[in-house]
Amino acid sequence: MSKNIYNEFQIKELEKNPNISSVSDRSISYSLEFKMKAVTEYKSGKTPSQIFIEHGFDLEMIGKGQPKRCLKRRRDTFRKFGEEGFLAERRGKGSTGPSLQKSFL
Repeated sequence: MSKNIYNEFQIKELEKNPNISSVSDRSISYSLEFKMKAVTEYKSGKTPSQIFIEHGFDLEMIGKGQPKRCLKRRRDTFRKFGEEGFLAERRGKGSTGPSLQKSFL
């Protein structure tokens, strides 16, 4: 997650970008299409910053390091799971904490 905290104006500006599916004060969720395009364009030799700029992102607003961090996550997801990895929600799937069933026994 970005260290940026977006104000109301920035959120409204970011929501205008068709490559964003949602924005909160602390995070940006990118569209499935953008995630796949970004990985493909990166594989063809474009830099993360170049990809984000060409898709209408203001690097001053989102942070200059955000494209590199985002593309690293997308490449890792694509390498492990292919395009299907962008469709499934995987957060929390590797949790090793106690299960809820055990706590009720």
